Parts: sequence; C-alpha cells; structure tokens
Amino acid sequence: MVAVRPTGGDGGRRGAYAFGDTAVASRRLDVLASVFGPTSTALLADLPPGERRVVLDLGCGPGHTTAMLATACPEAQVTGIDSSEAFVAEAAAGAPPRCSYRVADVTRLPLPGAPADVVYARFLVVHLPDPHAVMAQWASQLVPGGVLVVEEPEQIDTDDGDFRRYLDLAAVVVGSRGGDLYAGRLLADATPPPSTAVLLRRRTALDVPAGRASTIFSLNLATWGDDPALAGVVSPDEVAELGARLERRVGDPSTGVIGWWMGQLVVGRGVDP
Repeated sequence: MVAVRPTGGDGGRRGAYAFGDTAVASRRLDVLASVFGPTSTALLADLPPGERRVVLDLGCGPGHTTAMLATACPEAQVTGIDSSEAFVAEAAAGAPPRCSYRVADVTRLPLPGAPADVVYARFLVVHLPDPHAVMAQWASQLVPGGVLVVEEPEQIDTDDGDFRRYLDLAAVVVGSRGGDLYAGRLLADATPPPSTAVLLRRRTALDVPAGRASTIFSLNLATWGDDPALAGVVSPDEVAELGARLERRVGDPSTGVIGWWMGQLVVGRGVDP
C-alpha cells in the first residue's frame, strides 16, 4: 500500500513514493485502513476457492493490510513487503501470528517468499510508472492456481472546493513521479498477463465522511506540500491555508461530500498441465 522506491535514469525520482514513511504518514495509513478495510475484506471474501498457504502483501506499510490478509486467509503465512525500513520495523513490532515482514523493492524480482498463492496490493500501483508491466511481474510470482489481487482508486468526485484543490495538487505530485492518482482506471481494461485470466473485475463505491477525507488529505499535505513538483502551481501560503482548513474539518461527520470509487481486479494464474 505504500513505500516503493525503484531507481531509474532520473536518479530515482521516477516511481518514488511521495507520501513518506514518517509518524505522520503512519497516522494517515491508520485512517486509510479503517476507511477502506471493509471493501477490501469483502473483496477477499469473494476470491475463488483455492489453497492459501503463502500470501504476499506488497507495500505493506505499518502492517494493517498484512493483518487483514492473515484474518482472511487463516491457514496462510503472510509476508508484508515494503521498501521502508521504518514501516517494516513498526509492523514487525506489533506483528500478529503468521505475519512476517521484509524490506525489499516490490518492483524487483523475485519477490521475497515467492512463489505465492496470493499476491496483494492496495494503493500501490498508483505510484508506479509502468503498472501493467509491474503487475505482469507480480503475476509471474504466483503458483499455478494463485491469484493477484489489486485495488486502486479509480475516481474521486466532489464539489467541495478544498477537497477539489487538494486532489488537483495530489495528482501533480503523483504524476511528477510517473504515477497516476486514479490508477484504478487502468484496471478496468487491463489485459491479463500471459498464462493468467481475469477472475473478477469491479468498481466499488464508498461514501467517505468529510471528516475522514479531511484527515487523510491534511496528513498527506503535511508530508508533500513543499514538493518541488508544486513550484509554480501553488504558493506555500496557499498550501498552509488549505492544510489549516482541512485540519479544522477532521471532525465533520457529513456524508455525500465526496464519492470515492475503487477499482478491484483479481487475476488468476492457470494450472500447469
């Protein structure tokens, strides 16, 4: 779900994770886990029957999704993988049974623990410059009959001025690294990698309360509000004022203010003859 820092010809900036691995970033991921956990759990419950002995959680951050996968796959050993030493240390300190963690770049093969019955990623493809190629790599790490499960934001709609401005700025920062803030759109018509087939593809809607969205957005803005990609796009004063307005709204229980759609994709690897 989080930190990926593949290197590239531009000194590593392309593909770099914008949202950080500080204590502020960890708080943001706590909120994300509570908001998106129910829809992710529902997706995992809809996976086709199959053995679930080895599960890899790509971009695991401080371990929320790893714990979720361990609950959904009660026979599995689950390995959380993240390039952030800070997040992996945090996750390992509170690791539930059957969960372990590795520091690694998930854009490089082989993945630690592979081959796997399940390879899972949420809010990760959004940060990658060549998502189709990377997903094909991940699918190659499955055992015959294994599944690749990917969840990404496809669309975020709002008429709220503060939320709209934040989303515009976030798209600039993510795009400057070669990512796509709405990478879920890429899942809608993605061609499955060789020797795989699409088992499930859907669009799931969430009505995120204004206060939860404000919390996520204000914590993000505190992390990347001074990013060089925003030079000439927004002034430091506007960033500070937007952050202050978002912080004042973190307790707002209103719904219907922002609509969030997640693209969900499950790809299965064929059984060898």
